[in-house]
Amino acid sequence: MQISLNIQDDIYQKLVNSGVDMQSKFNEYLTNLVNQKDTYMHSKEFQEDRAYFHQALEDIESGKDELIEHREYEEDMKKFIESL
Repeated sequence: MQISLNIQDDIYQKLVNSGVDMQSKFNEYLTNLVNQKDTYMHSKEFQEDRAYFHQALEDIESGKDELIEHREYEEDMKKFIESL
């Protein structure tokens, strides 16, 4: 597979001059991204986040909690920030 990147000329020149193996660096970076995602997906934190959002959705669907309009949220946040 081939990917095209836009890199600023000065940065590209610095990379070329430094002798950095860009292909291996990109592969390393992408592997780290995948591993971080996998690590989170199998973590206790993910399970807790999942349970939290599942419960929030149930509360909304059952009518226990109610969604607010964006405008109302902005007003509430403004009041909260001013109260700090």
